[in-house]
This record gives sequence, C-alpha cells and structure tokens, in this order.
Amino acid sequence: MIEFWNNRYKDTDYAYGIQPNEFLKNTVLNLSTKGKALLPCEGEGRNAVFLAKNGFDVTAFDSSNEGKKKAFKLAKRESVNINYTICDFET
Repeated sequence: MIEFWNNRYKDTDYAYGIQPNEFLKNTVLNLSTKGKALLPCEGEGRNAVFLAKNGFDVTAFDSSNEGKKKAFKLAKRESVNINYTICDFET
C-alpha cells in the first residue's frame, strides 16, 4: 500500500489539489477556538496547511514519503509549520 501512495503522490501536481476538504474548511471557519489538530492519512498536506494557516498546532501522519515531501513544500509556500510523521495507521 505504501508503494501505491508514493506512486500517486510522486507527480509534481497535487493529486487532490491544494485546497482543503470542503467539509473541513466549512467546519473550521465556524469554530471560535483554535487548538491542536491531528490529521491521520494526511497525504500531500492540503488539510494540514489549511489548519495551520488558521491558527491550529498541526500534527499529521501518513505512510507516504512522497506525500510528506509535498506537504512540507506546500507548508513552506504558505509560510506555516506543520509536524508530519511517516507511519502506518495502526502504529
């Protein structure tokens, strides 16, 4: 499965774009408080970066090294910091 996701994310384009998931976006924009956010199976970082831009302390994880690289690239582009760990969901 790791190979599948690494292949999916190795292209220069973002597989799911760089805009956050609409449900997440609509929910977060209506919150009055900020805090910590844990994002499992985060892929290329679009949701993690969105949350970081909106004041959250973000920790994400995924099994794909290619996804992590692109997440950090997007975070740098948007001038935010995210924590991102490579591991499988069960760990």
